[in-house]
Amino acid sequence: MTRRRADCRRRLLWTSLVAAVPLVALPAVDRVSASVAENRLAERIAARQKALVGTPRVSIDGFPFLLSAARGAFPSVDVRADAVTGEGRPVRASVELRDVAEGGGGYTAASADARFTAPFDSLGAGLGEGAILSADGDGRLRIDREVLGLPLTVVAEPRLTGRTITVVPVAASFAGRPVDPSGPRISAAFTAAEVVVPDLPGGLAPTRVSVGDAGVTLHAGGKNVRLA
Repeated sequence: MTRRRADCRRRLLWTSLVAAVPLVALPAVDRVSASVAENRLAERIAARQKALVGTPRVSIDGFPFLLSAARGAFPSVDVRADAVTGEGRPVRASVELRDVAEGGGGYTAASADARFTAPFDSLGAGLGEGAILSADGDGRLRIDREVLGLPLTVVAEPRLTGRTITVVPVAASFAGRPVDPSGPRISAAFTAAEVVVPDLPGGLAPTRVSVGDAGVTLHAGGKNVRLA
């Protein structure tokens, strides 16, 4: 009787183990499938967007992935990429896509929020030789350079009007003394630095511009964005 009970317990144990194997393996299989889909989508985006440098990094959120894949819809897809503007400026792109659906041989997002960040060291052209740009800590742009061997510091606000980005000086000092930021020489330098935003991928529209530790960021958004 005791031996029969032991055999029964062993059979129950093996049955439980066999039943548990698929449950343990499912998350791994799901993650591998998601990784394959992310790589495939990244390659399609790279082929569609010629301004990209290398292959973008794609992350598809949500578990189980296989269920979303079967439905042909994903709640969230994040894309990170490096790109170059027509003027040769490097840009870091970050795009958050929501409610991405497959159809028509590609993918479309119901909505998208994007950030295109140009590092400070790529923005000095037009603001004077040797100009050093940084964030002033209050969401504004700080420009430091030398004029006649003396330090000139200008604090400016980037503004977006339609598709044009202007940088408006709001404070300035020369050799440690305050000067008028709207003076002709300073104003002329910043007028020359105006930038017209080119057409953005997927029909995204610019919404605002900001300054942070990483550089100057153009924010954009859109509806029914064609991804790849």
